[in-house]
Amino acid sequence: MWQVIRIGLLVGVMMLALTEFHSLSAENQGVQTVTMQIDGMTCGACVKDVKAALAKVPGVSAVEVRLGKKWIFFSDYSDARASVTFDPEKVGMEALIKAIEGAGSPLSPYKARLLQK
Repeated sequence: MWQVIRIGLLVGVMMLALTEFHSLSAENQGVQTVTMQIDGMTCGACVKDVKAALAKVPGVSAVEVRLGKKWIFFSDYSDARASVTFDPEKVGMEALIKAIEGAGSPLSPYKARLLQK
């Protein structure tokens, strides 16, 4: 049991280190990472659609969508956030927001706003 906990902690520490390394390497390449709140997402297909729409934008190099959790294992789509790494010389925030909102449908429109740069 303790070995499983130890392995879990080790994997968690390694993931944090890799995330920090990715942030540092992105800063060195002249790219920018922003976090945006996305309202209107209701399911896993919405996550897939947003990722695909952002990946098609020229200048976007990485997209990560994080969801909140309800109880223990249910995803909370009302707390969806996207971290987008992009080249500000090739694409602006308006294009990113337009791509996210364009991925929605009339029955499930998305609304995106910038949380932090």
